[in-house]
Amino acid sequence: MELSPLEITQREFGRKFRGLDPEEVHTFLEQIAEEMTRLVQETTDRAAQIQRLEAQLRVHQEREDSLRNTLISAQKMTDEIKANATREADLVLKEAELKAERLLEQAHRKLAQVQAEIAELVRQRDLFAAKLRGLLKTHLELLDFQPDQPGSPAEPSKPGTPGVPAAEPPKPAAPSR
Repeated sequence: MELSPLEITQREFGRKFRGLDPEEVHTFLEQIAEEMTRLVQETTDRAAQIQRLEAQLRVHQEREDSLRNTLISAQKMTDEIKANATREADLVLKEAELKAERLLEQAHRKLAQVQAEIAELVRQRDLFAAKLRGLLKTHLELLDFQPDQPGSPAEPSKPGTPGVPAAEPPKPAAPSR
């Protein structure tokens, strides 16, 4: 049974012979009513304070959840950025390696081409030198040729003519390296 302060102050008691002093009972009931009013007010104040604190707690919990979610999102984004940066760095590195390999391959091809050109030029030089030696030898033989008859002009003889030694064909020189 709930009692309000008003019910306590308005309560009437029956009287009996040699009963309680009505004034004392009334004073005591007023004191009880005042104390009960204070307690009810305190309970109301505490209930309001509990509601305020619970509201603040909900706000703080929402903020905490929001911050936690933000931190989780930031961590995920950081991880994604790191992963993307790593993938991009790997891709750039592989592209650079491929480019370096292509450049090296081009350099090797160019080197082989230049070496082949040098070998061809050396071969042509040696061939030219051999032909020149043969030609010079033929001219020397013509100069050394003495006609059998004194006073007759020296005619160059054709190779294979009787009495005139034929010029030896030029010998190709071995390629020098």
